[in-house]
Amino acid sequence: MNKVLTIAIPSYNVQQYLRASLDSYCCEPVDERLEILIVDDGSSDATAEIALEYVQKFPGLFSLISKDNGGHGSAVNTGIDFATGRYFRVIDGDDRICSANISALLDKLEACADDLVIDVKREVTFGTGESRRFDLPANLPLDESIPFKDVCLRNDIESSFQIHTLSMRTDFLRERRVKLLEHTFYVDYELVVKVSAWADTVRFLDLEVCNYYVGNIAQSVSPTNYVKRWDDHERVCRELLAFATESALDDTRKRFVEERVDLLVNTHYNIALIFDEDRRRGLMRARWFRDFLISDYPAFEKRSRTRYYQARILHHLGFDAKKLDRLMGRPTP
Repeated sequence: MNKVLTIAIPSYNVQQYLRASLDSYCCEPVDERLEILIVDDGSSDATAEIALEYVQKFPGLFSLISKDNGGHGSAVNTGIDFATGRYFRVIDGDDRICSANISALLDKLEACADDLVIDVKREVTFGTGESRRFDLPANLPLDESIPFKDVCLRNDIESSFQIHTLSMRTDFLRERRVKLLEHTFYVDYELVVKVSAWADTVRFLDLEVCNYYVGNIAQSVSPTNYVKRWDDHERVCRELLAFATESALDDTRKRFVEERVDLLVNTHYNIALIFDEDRRRGLMRARWFRDFLISDYPAFEKRSRTRYYQARILHHLGFDAKKLDRLMGRPTP
């Protein structure tokens, strides 16, 4: 039977979480339209051994691809190369799928041909099990094929375009030769921007699919790890700045990409000026990055200038990540 959806699971040293993740796909009876590629990215723990157990138990569902370590982007690239499903998506080895909705998702994907299909994620906290569902914006046409350019500039749409909510037509990915940076964190954002920029049609499903687990201190999006991996975040910034300026995008798509890159630049300033406990180093990094923008991407520097000075003020007032969350009204651990 032809596969409708390939889910790539980039997995690096996730033995602590992998069984729970893979169990979430093992509904009985197994839906033969689903393909799960466990991409072991050179793990040094029992990740590959655990994955092999599931391959042997459910050979029509799971496949194991073992490769040398190349980072999350490399694992996603490998998944795209090996995918046989009409659609492709990424769910990490410490996250899970909403088991009850697998068949419903496959039914929807089997019946459509849109470049992108957006669904709903639930954020779950490790340890406590507390969760929050991230609903789609109001007044959005559901389960309809919509021209991407009709909705992409909506102010309330940004949080819906995430790797945790996105199924992408596999042929579309290959036609556009989408490849991510390797040996680099934060390529999730790179994938979403590069893929969305070229989409012709999108479909929104009010269907909960990915259970995204948060609260793991090893996660790349923790403030401490943002600082630790400053160079990686800057590499993604530079990659998407070049993509925004060098790609032959029409005005609407160009604005969509520019707005996403603006958000990335703002985050980069936050990492340097607010998240970094070494205040002197953070200030120097922010200055160097702004000088780079002035020299190479002046339009982006101009749009981010207000955020830069706001972050400078918060920096001098001694704000850190927790204080910023309180200022923005966001819950803190």
